[in-house]
Amino acid sequence: MSNKKPPVLLCNGGYYGTLAAARTLGANGVQVLVADPHMLAPALWSRQVAGRLHCPPPANIDRFVTWARRVGQRYGQPVIYPTSDDVSLVLALYRSELERDFLFYQPDLDTLLVLLDKAKLAQAVRAAGLDMPDTWAPNNLSEAEELIRNQSGHLLVKPRTQSLLNTHSKGTIVLGGREESVRTYTEFYRRNVLAPQLAARFPDWTLPVVQRYHPEAVDKVYSLAGFIDRGGRNMAVRAAEKVLQLPSRLGTGLCFQSAQVDFELASGLQRLLQQIGYFGVFEAEFIRLPGRSLLIDINGRLYNQLAFDVARGLPLPTLFYEGALGNHEAVAAATAAAASADSSGPQAFCNRSRLGVLLGLRRILGTMPIQEATRWREWYEADRDSVIDAVADSGDPWPRRSDLLLQIHSYLRHPRAFLRNTGYDQPQNQGAAS
Repeated sequence: MSNKKPPVLLCNGGYYGTLAAARTLGANGVQVLVADPHMLAPALWSRQVAGRLHCPPPANIDRFVTWARRVGQRYGQPVIYPTSDDVSLVLALYRSELERDFLFYQPDLDTLLVLLDKAKLAQAVRAAGLDMPDTWAPNNLSEAEELIRNQSGHLLVKPRTQSLLNTHSKGTIVLGGREESVRTYTEFYRRNVLAPQLAARFPDWTLPVVQRYHPEAVDKVYSLAGFIDRGGRNMAVRAAEKVLQLPSRLGTGLCFQSAQVDFELASGLQRLLQQIGYFGVFEAEFIRLPGRSLLIDINGRLYNQLAFDVARGLPLPTLFYEGALGNHEAVAAATAAAASADSSGPQAFCNRSRLGVLLGLRRILGTMPIQEATRWREWYEADRDSVIDAVADSGDPWPRRSDLLLQIHSYLRHPRAFLRNTGYDQPQNQGAAS
């Protein structure tokens, strides 16, 4: 591939996907710049990072774009790649201005809107012949309230998009047919607010969607993640099962284990990505039911367990970086090679320090039997050499130390939220899951 190595700018230094990309590209001789509003962000402190930058939050769109353009001009048009839904949308919205100062490998706004808008995604999924939970996008509060009253069983109220949402909430579980569920929807709508510029441009996004909730989402989430090249002809994937998440019912994955690729499902996913024109790094999540796989989300960006898939033979950071340099034939060839490469290797992904905090707190709170806590410790220790840790690396120790400090800071600043997220979260409007 190309010998030219311009810098790369990665935002969201607190995200594990950012850390994995920084370590990979830095080890390959790329000058890595990492930016975050919080100076304890773990990726900032990797030995592979050449420049630590303080940036405004992407939700402050005008300030963020102005800051980014200055960085691009200062470092001579570096590569930039989305590290979160917030950054992905800002880059797409201001592509014409930012392209003067950065090298991109990212689809256009219309394509990204399909991934970021739950209502558009539902339409695209069905058009591609895939399955997903029943999803409704109300046009107003009255329609939403009537919908909830007329449904039975557990429902999920979730933002139509998490991009530039003040809470970044994944949603809340309610029971259909109950007045308290109607009130919960209204409260969720009022509490979860989009950035003003986004709300003005996409007024439909201000109303949450309603989706059928499947309790299997707690421990039967199947992930297909990888890379698809421009044009969609070559796609390389690895599969994993999300076996533990925080919070328990609606959360970010803490522990993953290797799984076999479902090639029929992967083919359907490739068809979906081709139809909407997506290329680059992705992660798709499915709920596995008997005879059905329900797609619940697609992340068109760097993702949490990126280091796991890099260790299993997918050079994802190198692929998007070379794609941004315009080396499309080389990227296509490397993607095809990764697709057929041996994917054996590490069998699990976890943040050991956060798992330890989780197990300890749940034992103290009485929300986890000792047998289950023991099972999780044995799960990690069973084959320690085959577990990729999200932050720990003996040759790059500071990100783990920074991550521990960030956990302490989070607890001291928001103790109730910290305990709620690490304790066992019960659904609202109690009842047996359906």
